[in-house]
Parts: sequence; C-alpha cells; structure tokens
Amino acid sequence: MAASGRVEDQAMDEFSNIWIEQCDAARGIRDEWGTRKALGYLVGEKLLNYIRAADSDPSWEANVPKFAAEIRQIFADEELKAYFGTATRIGVTGHVCTEEQYETMRDAGAFDEDAVTGATDAILFERARALLLGGAALDDLR
Repeated sequence: MAASGRVEDQAMDEFSNIWIEQCDAARGIRDEWGTRKALGYLVGEKLLNYIRAADSDPSWEANVPKFAAEIRQIFADEELKAYFGTATRIGVTGHVCTEEQYETMRDAGAFDEDAVTGATDAILFERARALLLGGAALDDLR
C-alpha cells in the first residue's frame, strides 16, 4: 500500500507541471482565436484550477509563482487588466460559450449555480488577479 502511495505522489508531482503545456497551448489559442480566448483558457480556467489544487497539495503550490510569471510573459499588463476588468464568467464556459449559449445552457439546468459557489469563484478570481497584477504571493492571498 505504501508503494502505491509513492507512485501516486510521483504522478501528482509530474502532473503539477501541466502548467507548462497549458501556457504553450494558450500561445496557440492566442494566435488562432485571439487574446480574449487565450486569457479565458489560461487564466479563467487553468490558473484558477491550479490555484484550487495548490490549496491542498504542496507539489502544486510550489509552481504557482512560476505559472504566474509565465502568464505575465505571455500577456501584457494591459491585457491582463482588461481581462480581469471585463470577465463575466470563469471556467470553460467563460471562453468557449457565447453569452447566448451560456444562457441557453443555464436555463436548461446545465449548471449548478448557487451563492456559495459564486462567492468561492469570486474569491478565487480575485486571488488570481492579485497574483498576476498585484504582486501578491499565493500565501498572501489566503
């Protein structure tokens, strides 16, 4: 049993470097679909998921500053500020769906929306904003 735990830990450590591939993918998305879609993918989905994982796994937490630094290399401060100032949704629907598509899916009951999830997402979004634009460290944002 202990041996499988070590394999699992090693796999999680390796998976914690997924941000490198995600940054590369965001560059391609930017070229193909534009800055807004790339920011939605990388910041509004991938970085937020990464911060969630880092909250419970130190192997992920150690890479958050590297991930944030690479995002700042890909996008100018003005692009990040514009994204944080205008984003209305996070996650996949934030960069894949139009407003009309999102409303149709929401009205059909495709999403579990509640005040707690909304508040948690808003806090997470603000943590990402502070990390990318405010110079805060992840520990400062808890």
